[in-house]
Amino acid sequence: MLTVILLTYNHVQTFVQSIESILAQETSFDFDIHVLDDCSIDGTSAICEEYSRAWPGKVKHFRNANNLGVEKNLKDGFLRISSKYIAFLEGDDYWTDRSKLQLQVEMLERHPECTLCGHNVTLRDHALGEDRLFVNIPREQLKAIYQLGDGIPIHPSARVYRNCIDFSEVPAYMVLDTHIYRLFLQRGGCCYLDRVMSVYNKTGVGFWSGMPKRDKRLMTLRLRYASLQYHNFEHEADYYPRSTILVLLKMLLGVRCGWWAFYNLESFRIKLKYKFHQEK
Repeated sequence: MLTVILLTYNHVQTFVQSIESILAQETSFDFDIHVLDDCSIDGTSAICEEYSRAWPGKVKHFRNANNLGVEKNLKDGFLRISSKYIAFLEGDDYWTDRSKLQLQVEMLERHPECTLCGHNVTLRDHALGEDRLFVNIPREQLKAIYQLGDGIPIHPSARVYRNCIDFSEVPAYMVLDTHIYRLFLQRGGCCYLDRVMSVYNKTGVGFWSGMPKRDKRLMTLRLRYASLQYHNFEHEADYYPRSTILVLLKMLLGVRCGWWAFYNLESFRIKLKYKFHQEK
């Protein structure tokens, strides 16, 4: 009924905690675990194999012969799944509530109009040495909410998706974090459980948190522009709504050409800004 994607690359220190938190789930339905190992080189692969042998049929280890990168690895993972629901966890995060999957599936079963169910998360900031809520919104504003739209972020470790998308038609970049979140919300609503059920470890060494600020900004810009192209510029006004330059470019050149010009100008501005800072 449900498949858990466990995405891993060089998580030898944290992988056991992650997979054990999945295996500890108490459900009234069957679920399996697809470990997507992107050619780890630190001993993670050996641990994955141990779990695959110890839990035949339950834990399936898919190790890439070469490092494909998070986009291709994740898309390949989605293409393998035929279950009704899909949950997600990275190998340096973990779940904290044994009833997490049961509660989320029950919620989605009660709300067939929804394609996604999420909950709150503890953000463990190792640099600051503190824990805080990933979504810090007053409790009263979250009561009875299940149609969220784009405004409320749900961390990947908190998501259970209804398997309703043909991923063979989806570009690899569209399976990343915010983009896949929006992709599912275009097909239905989102159930939200006001409950903390996982931990996101912000260590500063992961795929995103370890990336330089310049590269983060360029990647965000590139993915937003690519997403707009994929969706034929629908809802484009939601992106950079306060940018006077973008508004003027769209007035002068039209939506498509205006966005093309803005994308190139903003890319140049970001590169120039960080080059100047480095030289100082």
